[in-house]
Amino acid sequence: MDTHRARSAHRSLSFFVLAAAVSLGVAGCHGDFSSAFVDKLISRTDKLFDVAHTTGDGFVVVGYNGRIIRSEDAGESWIEVESPAEWTLNQVEFVGDDGWAVGHYGIILNSRDGGKTWTKQESQTEKTLFAVSFIDNLHGWASGDESTYAWTDNGGESWNVERLEVSQVGLNEDMSLAVPDIMYYGIHFVDAQHGWMVGEYGNIRNTTDGGATWGSQHGSLLDELKAMGVIASDVMSLAAFFRVHFTDPMNGHIMGGGGAVVSTTDGGQTWHWVSRDGTHADIPGTPIYDFVRPGSDGKLVAVGSNGLTLTSDNNGANWAMAKTEADVFTWLNGIAIAESGKGIMVGGKGSVLLTSDFGKTWRPTKDQ
Repeated sequence: MDTHRARSAHRSLSFFVLAAAVSLGVAGCHGDFSSAFVDKLISRTDKLFDVAHTTGDGFVVVGYNGRIIRSEDAGESWIEVESPAEWTLNQVEFVGDDGWAVGHYGIILNSRDGGKTWTKQESQTEKTLFAVSFIDNLHGWASGDESTYAWTDNGGESWNVERLEVSQVGLNEDMSLAVPDIMYYGIHFVDAQHGWMVGEYGNIRNTTDGGATWGSQHGSLLDELKAMGVIASDVMSLAAFFRVHFTDPMNGHIMGGGGAVVSTTDGGQTWHWVSRDGTHADIPGTPIYDFVRPGSDGKLVAVGSNGLTLTSDNNGANWAMAKTEADVFTWLNGIAIAESGKGIMVGGKGSVLLTSDFGKTWRPTKDQ
């Protein structure tokens, strides 16, 4: 591996190393389901980074070293999938039976049959890609390391790669060397025009023209910190944001490091802190790595470090810990819930847990 690749690999793994550093295994007073992995498809050595719903009871999981597994019965049983990826896959996205997975060294995989088979697409970059978002089977975007983002309007038959200029919001001259580029961990488009990317140093970037131009929206969060009396109200005081999701062009949430949760009702013109570093009584000050909005009635489910699993029934105003049949002390990095209420969350130590009630209760998969 050359020097550039070594640096990129080290840096792009930093998000997951943070999670792995707190990984203690899967155990608890309800029983230790990690000890029953012998000769199973899913091993306690597996690192599973994301899961996506396809159609019906179909789900696909991706992870370390290009691992792909899929289920046709909402996680009750699993099937190994031949993967053309040799590098870690960070996120997977499906629109019906059409799916895309992105990962290290710019790898992009595509499936047209619900995740049964996969082929490589030419990404035109070797930068690590952390996230991908498609609004239909043609229009998609991906974000990654060194301020990189990619887009396609033909389902990935061809990808176009660009680099965002570093936002100057909350950044002074003395910081320019410390912030040479941004790792964008999350991306989400609600339609062909409106999209958001989030990443290091609390950066929130937005577009209203399909990605032709990108603005910055984290200034309102810095203003709120100043109003709270936080002395160092610059980007260095903001934790990394890992995931962003909008229900429409106006209403969205972002979550990330230190239990950070922010929300907007005006398309991101103003963002408001819900929690940071444990300031909300219901939200621990530990990283939140992923979240979903199952249904359209204000439900939110978030997962993160040390088995953190939170649920909200009122659009994030109040939160409660979800119930699990086995205590989970490793990181949880990906979650997907279908319209039926069936869902799956995945993480370290080969953790795969299932729900059938929109994330209120969870149990280990039978393959564990």
